Amino acid sequence: MTREAGTISGALDITLDPGGYGLVRYRETEQWYTIGNLDDTPPRTWNSCTELADAIAKTSGTRDAAGNTVPFEC
Repeated sequence: MTREAGTISGALDITLDPGGYGLVRYRETEQWYTIGNLDDTPPRTWNSCTELADAIAKTSGTRDAAGNTVPFEC
C-alpha cells in the first residue's frame, strides 16, 4: 500500500529515504512511493532495508478471512 498511489503489486524494489520511511517502486522505473497504510496515519520508520524486507516477507502471500490478499502496510 502506498500513500501516493494506493495498492500496487508486482516486482518491486525497496529502499529507505533519509528519514527511515520505506519506499517502493516497480523495477526498471524511476518513481519511488512511500509505503503507507489503510488508516492513512503517518507511516512508521525502519532502521534498515533488511528490517523492512523481513516485515514484507512475513506478510507476503497472507490472506484475510474472506480470502483477499492482505496488503503490506506500515
